[in-house]
Amino acid sequence: MRLRKYIALAVSQIKVDMAYAAWYWASMFSVTMRLFILYFFWQAVYENKTDVSGIALSTMLTYAILATMLDQFRGSAGRELAHLIKHGGVAIELLRPYHLLDKLLAQDLGAKTSTFFRATLPLLVIAMVFIGVDSPTSMEAASAFAVSVVLAVLLATLIDLLVGVLSFYTVNVWGLSVLQEAVITIMSGALVPLTLFPDWFQTVSLYLPFASLVYVPVAIYTGEIAASGIWPSILIQLGWVAAFFIFVRLLFAYAVRKVTVFGG
Repeated sequence: MRLRKYIALAVSQIKVDMAYAAWYWASMFSVTMRLFILYFFWQAVYENKTDVSGIALSTMLTYAILATMLDQFRGSAGRELAHLIKHGGVAIELLRPYHLLDKLLAQDLGAKTSTFFRATLPLLVIAMVFIGVDSPTSMEAASAFAVSVVLAVLLATLIDLLVGVLSFYTVNVWGLSVLQEAVITIMSGALVPLTLFPDWFQTVSLYLPFASLVYVPVAIYTGEIAASGIWPSILIQLGWVAAFFIFVRLLFAYAVRKVTVFGG
């Protein structure tokens, strides 16, 4: 019964997203341009070369396309929570018959479901026709990629919610949001594979949760993560999801208690 209301919230968010056609076409145009810019960039990099750091051009293009697709699924739940806190709407939300974090998570997953069917799939078809996408290295890699993508999407939402919860203390999270975007873009492998960075940077990145957002699922697909390392990598992703879920809930519960004390 409790799950049903959150499913309804997710469905309602899909309907809201479907109503804003202008925003949808603007986003499609932006991501399509990004895909072709990346295509011409890597074509120039690979001119007169057969590989870069052992990565062939077709593999690099596949990585760039899939990374761009995944990068669309960054969370927006944190911004919604920060807006509610800044403008006082959180007080009403806390009185309603649902957990606010669960509501935001459901709405965010609804928005991402809409993004997948309305933007990601069409863009993937465009990329396959005009650029080319390699097949996964094995059926195991394809299955693991699907699991890894789901965990990456959940982790992105939880990281964004963490930033949103911090607005209980900072009120305005614009600076934190900018920092979040910059760190994730670089350290998740959304721009280039982490294997192209210096060894020390790769080591640091792989010990942090950001690599699980883009690099791990795409590297599983392209074979950069060997078969023996696929499921350990997914277990690490699952561990980060569980850790962030618990930490965000605890921090939210503490922040709400503090707000209640100081407010009443």
